[in-house]
Order: sequence, then structure tokens, then C-alpha cells
Amino acid sequence: MAGFDAGFTGEPFVGTPGPPPPPPPPPPVEQTAQNARPIVEIGFTVGPFAAGQYLHLDDPVRGRLDSARLAPDDVWTDVTAWLHTFSTQAGVTRVEGPILRYEAGSATVALNNSDRRFDPTNMSGPYVAGGVTQVEPMRAIRVRAQHGSIAYTLWQGFIDSWMIENPSPDYSRVTVTCTDGQKVLGNYNRVALGTAVGAGELSGARVNRILNSVGWPAEDRIIDTGVSAMQATTLDGDAWTELLLVQDSEIGEVYLDGAGRVVFRDRHAVLEDTRSTTSQATFGSQPGELHYESVTPEYDDTTIRNVWRIARTGGTQQTAADAASQLRYLTWTHDRTDLLLTLDSDSLGYAQYGLYLSKDPELRFAAITVDPRADPVGLFPQTLGRGFGDRITIVSRPPGGGTVTRDVFIRGVSHTYGGANRWKTTWALQSATKFQFLILDDATYGKLDEARLAF
Repeated sequence: MAGFDAGFTGEPFVGTPGPPPPPPPPPPVEQTAQNARPIVEIGFTVGPFAAGQYLHLDDPVRGRLDSARLAPDDVWTDVTAWLHTFSTQAGVTRVEGPILRYEAGSATVALNNSDRRFDPTNMSGPYVAGGVTQVEPMRAIRVRAQHGSIAYTLWQGFIDSWMIENPSPDYSRVTVTCTDGQKVLGNYNRVALGTAVGAGELSGARVNRILNSVGWPAEDRIIDTGVSAMQATTLDGDAWTELLLVQDSEIGEVYLDGAGRVVFRDRHAVLEDTRSTTSQATFGSQPGELHYESVTPEYDDTTIRNVWRIARTGGTQQTAADAASQLRYLTWTHDRTDLLLTLDSDSLGYAQYGLYLSKDPELRFAAITVDPRADPVGLFPQTLGRGFGDRITIVSRPPGGGTVTRDVFIRGVSHTYGGANRWKTTWALQSATKFQFLILDDATYGKLDEARLAF
């Protein structure tokens, strides 16, 4: 990585220059080559498409997703040589209840701008073509990491802003803030169809219909078939809001993955996909367990919902309640009247399923932070390669003795790179304890008194 941090001496300063802070201790020499190498790329290009062939919202020529690519692989421009730091966040920051709500992913990238290459007013810079700067909002950007022979895509989205600062006469930096494709889908307001379509189609088909309505590329989506049938739609309003309504009606998941693809997982995915049913790694403090830096246990009332009142649009409200839970913890309700289910019996099953998952509080692990430099060979493939819905096991040995072991699902991923191989990854977690349901002929859980039937 010689020359990787060229132009930097310690942390950039603001205000009166002072001595830089001491650098972090380097990893052992034998581990240096095992660390991951960050890669940051922006959708700059030169030649006939220099004015920008990627999506710009409200662009009269290229404003539809089917007439502009999100950034083809052959036009990514590597700006890693000017990278100082980056941070990314995707998924949820905290899980509350069984209905997930994945937030818009974000990223912040700090770059050395001392030669003004990232200054939009510099018409002599390397990212100008035909007299037009490409240092502009809505450029595609992605953050990757190379470890061994594998390049992991950690985050992909669009640039919101370029903030230029000049802390000293001979040093400039630019901070690039970014948001993933959720921003695009949330800003795409559609005109309602004259006639509703899609009555009775499964939730996966509905997700594809919504994505088709905005021209989202087929290669940038991973869509499950779905379990629940949907009511008809006029495909009005913004696409992301409708996708969330389908997710909530299914009790599934919809999110943008690290490669910028729309992913829809139906509610059975967490019960059937191997990466969700089988622990992919065990984190702890003993030999044979992967090292973690810290874990956050929680035991509170935020996940309790002991009365569920569910109604589909145009249907009759169905209620599932647990009197023992109400007596012990008072009443916590979950109400929905706008779901797209087609049968009242589905609404009742929905209410019963939600009640089972949330009627009691649970001691759980809400987050875990990992510093992959502690074991580069073992930890980098985990921190760079894990995705939403992956099941892992955490073994905690608190002071005073004893062991607390929990299986959890990863629901949020945050990466921080601080330069000089300083990496941190934090996962937001959801308890997996109650996600074990009856699968016919299962040798262990194939009896009704040992597991619940899945909705």
C-alpha cells in the first residue's frame, strides 16, 4: 500500500495547525499483508459519455432508470489514491419489534483535494470533459475492499454533495456524502394507472411490478417469490413507500444490498435459507471462537407487542392478544389497517404470528463491534462478507462467571475505515431465538409440541 496515504500526515487539521496525533500502533509485520485494502470508485468517465450517462433525477433525457445505468463496471474511476477515510451505514441502526424497517444507506468519504481534482470549479481538472465538470451530485459511487483474491462490495449509491474545506494554505480536502438507491426509489413519484392491476399476485411479483414501473434494471434486483397474495395496485406515489407496504403485508424484508441491488426476502426466507437457519460463525473469547471487540446486550420493553390488531384494506379487523403478557407487562399494541392481504384469515394469521414473536421481552444482543485486525485471516472475510439476514452465534462471558449464548440475525452493517489499516465493523442485530418453526419431517423440530407452525 505504498503511497496510499500520500499527501497526509496524521489526521487533517481544522483551524490553527498543531502537531498531528500519534499514529496507531501498526499491526504485527507478519499480519500486514493480510489486512484488507480499501477501494473507492466514482462514476467518472471520459469520451462520448462524458456529460454523464448515469441517472440524474428529473433529467428529461436520462431521468428514467431504464435509460441510464447506475454505473457500468467499465467506467468506474478509482480514486483510492486520494482516500483518507470513509464510513458506511446500511440496514437498521436498532431493531424494535418483528416488523423490520431498513433505513436508507449512507456513506461519507474524505478525499485529499490539494490538487483541486475534486473541485467543480476547476475546469483544468482530470474529471472534466467537453467543458463540463463531472464533480457533481448524483454521480454513482461504490466502496469496496480487497482481501486476498476477493473484492467485496461494501456499499454502493449516489453522491449527495461535495463539501470542500481548505484547513491550511497547502492542504485541501473534500468530504463526499452519499445515499444509496433508496433515495432514487423514494423520489420517483408515479402517476396512478387508470385501472388497478395485479390482483392476487404474490408479493414477489408485486415487488417486480413496482420496480418495473420505475425501470429499475432487472440485473440489480434479487426477489423471492413471496408467500402472500396481494390486492390490486394503481402503482401511484413513490416506489419505495409502496415497496414498504408490500414488505409489511408479507412480514418480509426489502432493502438495498452492498452492491446496490434491491433485495426482497419473503417471510419464509428466514426459516428456509441456509444462511439464516444455520449459524455462519461463532464470536466469543475462547479458542475456536472469533474475536469481537464489544457486544451490546439489551433487555427492555421496546420489542413487546402483546395485542395485535390487523386489518387488510377493505377487510374486518382481526385481533390476537396474550392476557398473561398484558397482566405482567401492561398493554402494548400493534395496529395496521392498510395491509394488502386478500383474506381476513390471512390477517388473523398475521396477528397470531406477530404476537408469538413479540409478546414477551427478551434478553438479547443488539449490536456487536469487530476489529478485524485482531485476526485478519479469520475476521476480514466475516466483516466484509456478511449480509442482512445472516445468522451468527455470540458467546458472552460476563464478569462474575457464567456464559450467555445467543443466535442473532445481522440487520444493520456499519464500516469505518480510518486510514493506515484502521478498520471497524458494527452489526445491528435481531434475536433469532423465536425463529424456529415446524418443518414437516424435520428430525428435530417435526413435532407440533416442539415448534410452532409458520404463518
